[in-house]
Amino acid sequence: MSEFIEKVLAKNVLYTNMPIDLEIQEKGINGVYKSILYECDPKSGLAKIGLPIYKGAYMKIFDGTDLKVRAYSSRAIYLFKSKVLSSGKEGSVRYLLINIPHIVFRVQRRSYARIPITEEGFFYIKKEIEDYQEKKEKNPEKYRFLTKDFSAGGLALTTSKNLKLEEVILINLNLKNEVKLKDIEAKIVRNVGKTQGGDYIYGVKFLNLAREQEEEFVRFVFKYERELFRNGFI
Repeated sequence: MSEFIEKVLAKNVLYTNMPIDLEIQEKGINGVYKSILYECDPKSGLAKIGLPIYKGAYMKIFDGTDLKVRAYSSRAIYLFKSKVLSSGKEGSVRYLLINIPHIVFRVQRRSYARIPITEEGFFYIKKEIEDYQEKKEKNPEKYRFLTKDFSAGGLALTTSKNLKLEEVILINLNLKNEVKLKDIEAKIVRNVGKTQGGDYIYGVKFLNLAREQEEEFVRFVFKYERELFRNGFI
C-alpha cells in the first residue's frame, strides 16, 4: 500500500459530520461499527458521536468503554484512541461523549488505493441520455459491465460495449451491498485491451464526486483492503 503515517493536530483535521468507524473490543459488543462526529471541538478535547445502530437498534455502550476511532476524509484516514465518557440525547439524536487527543495519526495515500473486486453493474452513455431528453426518440440503452478493481477515484471494468477515450458514462453499481453508485458520472481514461472472451477493458475516472461520496468510497476501500490483508489475499 502506498501510504505514509504522520502525527497531526486534531484541531486541524477533525470536523463536524465526519464519518467514523468505532472499533470496540469488549465482550458482547466486539466489532467495528459505523458512526459520525455529531459535534466536534478538539480545543476542549471532547466530541459527541452518534450512538451506533446494530441490527436496527441502538447499541448499549457503557461509560468507560475503550474505543479505537478511524475518521475518514476524502484523502486520508485519522486514527486515535478514545474512551466513552457519557451518553445522552438531543432531540431524536442519541450520542456518546468521548475524548479527543491533542494529536492524532494521519494515514495518507500518495494516490488512491485500488482493491481487486468483481461486481456486476450497468452504465448509460451520457450522450445517449442527453439525446433522449432532447429528442425523445429512443430510450437510452443500458450496458452491462464487470468490475476488475475499484478505488475512490475510479475503477477498471470489462464490457462488451466499444467505448471511446474521454467518453462520459453514468455508472450504477452495488458494492457488497454496502456502497451503492447511482448514475455516477465517469470518464473513460484508458483502453487496456481485451479479455480472452473478447470484452473490452477500460480504466474509468469518477467525475464531480461530492465530498461525502468520496469519503464513503475511501471508507469502503480501507475496510475491504484490511479484510483482504487479514485473509492473506494481499
